[in-house]
Amino acid sequence: MPDQADLQVISGRLERGEIDSAQFLDQLMRFVAEQIGCPRAGLRLFVDTERGRTLRCVVMFDASLGRVVAAADIPHAAHSLYIEQLQRDGSVIVTRALNDPINSGVLGEYLAATQVTTLMDMSFSVNGVLFGAFSCEQLDTPVEWTQRQLQSLRKIASRASLTLMHVLSNSVDTAPGALWETSTPNRLATMPMPLDPTKP
Repeated sequence: MPDQADLQVISGRLERGEIDSAQFLDQLMRFVAEQIGCPRAGLRLFVDTERGRTLRCVVMFDASLGRVVAAADIPHAAHSLYIEQLQRDGSVIVTRALNDPINSGVLGEYLAATQVTTLMDMSFSVNGVLFGAFSCEQLDTPVEWTQRQLQSLRKIASRASLTLMHVLSNSVDTAPGALWETSTPNRLATMPMPLDPTKP
């Protein structure tokens, strides 16, 4: 199980102003990758776009590179099997990514392009409202996710969700002509992040 003390330390740094929202997300995803033991860990949020309901990547940490990397948005059809399972079960676990029917359409294209072979996503929700998912990705060689990994990710998602909402509430732009929608996921998905994703 994850060391909740470490998660509290990261949250405490944010609350004391020692790190900003971008650094918090970086440290949180490093923590997820370390605790789960996966090469890539990220946070994706649902936003409404012209392509429909889309999972926008807010942050993706690549453990092999030791830094945050860019990751593509993933639009979903109105009756996506992925969204249905995430809402119903709170998680989506795929051990053979390219052969699973849940990964049809753009999600399948993303997995193929990035060589993601297995996927474990856990819902990010507050008060029963689904905002997105924590995502753990295995590259190249498929793995079987264990119950321990699943429970660890569930506990991290549960503990981190309130802090993420706190990050959101402190990141509201009150200046005229704000560039984001006022809805919760859109504001969080457009928080200021480092302009150069190639730097740690």
